[in-house]
Amino acid sequence: MEYLFITKKLTINNLRRVSRFVACLFATLVLCVGCKDEAADAPIISRDQINVERGQEVEIIYSDSARLRVRVTGPTMLYHTERSNPRQEFPDGTRTFFYDENQQQQSILTGKYALRDERKRQVIVRDSVVWESQTDGRLETSELIWDEATNIIRSTKFTKITRKDEVISGFNFETDDKLTHWKILAPRGNFKVENFEKQIQ
Repeated sequence: MEYLFITKKLTINNLRRVSRFVACLFATLVLCVGCKDEAADAPIISRDQINVERGQEVEIIYSDSARLRVRVTGPTMLYHTERSNPRQEFPDGTRTFFYDENQQQQSILTGKYALRDERKRQVIVRDSVVWESQTDGRLETSELIWDEATNIIRSTKFTKITRKDEVISGFNFETDDKLTHWKILAPRGNFKVENFEKQIQ
């Protein structure tokens, strides 16, 4: 599965050029201040700050065989560029849209914080996580982990699923990215036995 960064204000390539230019300009200003024996008052820039690029109104598109499969959006993205641990962080929340083979939207995943680990190909969404499927109800939890390679989404946290005429909750939840086949350990709540048996098969 391929992915593409899109930002409404800056592309990632332009963002890198701008961040390098700003870093050089700032370094020049610091040197000028140092010539005036005021180096003690100059701000200190850490290596971590240099290795972080910021994007506003970001959109990441995942495609498979030129077909749209997943679209991730967020007001702010911090791109940590260090080679040992490259990752994209969404500190102000994110909305993720899942599409079927016909590129029709099937579900929406939202959370107040998200992190994508490039090496692990893993997305973690935390804090007030809500996943709404057009056909299979609503899921609520405090954390979801999406494995991009397998399209498996799971959570070890307390999870609540609300569907027509039933509410199911429990721990250790796992499903596919369409929320159609799922399993949950130690379920509890009001649910139809025949529906539950179909889901766990």
